[in-house]
Amino acid sequence: MEKSSKAAATRSWFGQVEPMPGCSKCRPSITGEGVGTMNHAQIDEWLLNGLRASPGPAGGGGMTPLSEADWEELVQQSDRHRITPYLYHHLRTVHPDLPTPPDIVGKLRQGHLDNAARNLRLYGHLGKILQLLRDNGVPAIALKGAYLAEQVYAHRALRYLGDLDLLVRKDDLEKVDALLLGMGCRPTIPNRIVGPDNNEFVYEMPRRDLCVEIHWRILPPQFPFPIDTEGQWNRARPAVLAGVETLVFCPEDLLLHLCLHAGCTHGFEPGLRLFCDIREILRHHEADMDWGLVRRLIQEWGIGKSVYLTLKLAQELVGARVPGGFLEELRPGDFDERYVALAKDQVFARKVRTGQPLSMWPAVAQFWGATRLRDKVKLFWKGLFLPRESMARLYPVPADSWKMNFYYAVRLRDLLRTYGRDAWRWLRRDKDMQAVAQEGRDLTALKDWLMSSGPAAGSGEGVRAG
Repeated sequence: MEKSSKAAATRSWFGQVEPMPGCSKCRPSITGEGVGTMNHAQIDEWLLNGLRASPGPAGGGGMTPLSEADWEELVQQSDRHRITPYLYHHLRTVHPDLPTPPDIVGKLRQGHLDNAARNLRLYGHLGKILQLLRDNGVPAIALKGAYLAEQVYAHRALRYLGDLDLLVRKDDLEKVDALLLGMGCRPTIPNRIVGPDNNEFVYEMPRRDLCVEIHWRILPPQFPFPIDTEGQWNRARPAVLAGVETLVFCPEDLLLHLCLHAGCTHGFEPGLRLFCDIREILRHHEADMDWGLVRRLIQEWGIGKSVYLTLKLAQELVGARVPGGFLEELRPGDFDERYVALAKDQVFARKVRTGQPLSMWPAVAQFWGATRLRDKVKLFWKGLFLPRESMARLYPVPADSWKMNFYYAVRLRDLLRTYGRDAWRWLRRDKDMQAVAQEGRDLTALKDWLMSSGPAAGSGEGVRAG
């Protein structure tokens, strides 16, 4: 396969780049059947009871017993949510009285051991990268999992690590690119160009099932929030990760980053892991979390809706300890409980998807959610004729080259390969594709609400600055 075709196979709808197949963010198809006729609500409730500090009002003994097939499904869902090590730890230390079959405990234990070995390898790679950047005078902030696993969770084996995420300054991107290429990392796109529609470059580690994501801001520019990246750098704290001195977000920035990551970037589809992260952050930083600063940043960035819905879900699902009165103060004036239901549908979705997940990229949900063929054609046209700068990131040709015209034909081929079959099924009013279209409409409504501004209840102006 030619380099351009190989890179093109990883592209999303509007030129945002999906990770290569080796990356943990690669997701399985847009459509698919459920996994059977089991009592999914009952299985999910067992899973949540295993994660909470208290197993619910009925207690472990009052819960409906699960069948053997249900227990197997619970283990599969635990793996899908990437919380198996954390669940195993909770069942052993917090809920030893929950009636869990020994063979299920054994499978969860094996998942815990496998993750411990995997994280040991990942921290070895992280240490090499952080040391390389440090030796070359490049400051970096370790984002999300790498810091959480080592500093926030009780043990680094309890938190599954996907990719290694680092925040660097935009002025250092060229140097970081050269350093990573020098150590054998392979970029997932041919041309790393900073544009008005991107916020990260992704590299594959050599001969490893691992990606390194280099960010220069925490959200893509498509999200209308004025995140103060320089302020995040100024508030960053020193920490030692993988034996190397580096920087991490202050607790307030970390909490807000995870809320935005869960609600906006992924549309709550990552499942329960991020809610467990939020609970652990609130537990670990219970004494030093500056809620006045949290309030001020929410107001300045206009992210009250995403933070409110994410914290509300974390509280309801896994028992995150949000300070009394904070959610009531933050509650948007136009909040509707249907947004909670839509978000929970994504958290616990069991569809097998073989393409781009709808919730990850708003444009895909918007395309399938459009009710008229004319609207779909307009969106397809917009996705086909990207700006030349965006095309240059996706294909091995400079933005000002005359050859770029030929790559629009390549892009048409790539889009048809990715979405053509599903589009044809939609035109034929396929039942599964009609369900996808409805999901697209629901997700678009949820995304639009999360990204809109609005007053908090009782204030008329939003969240008080503290």
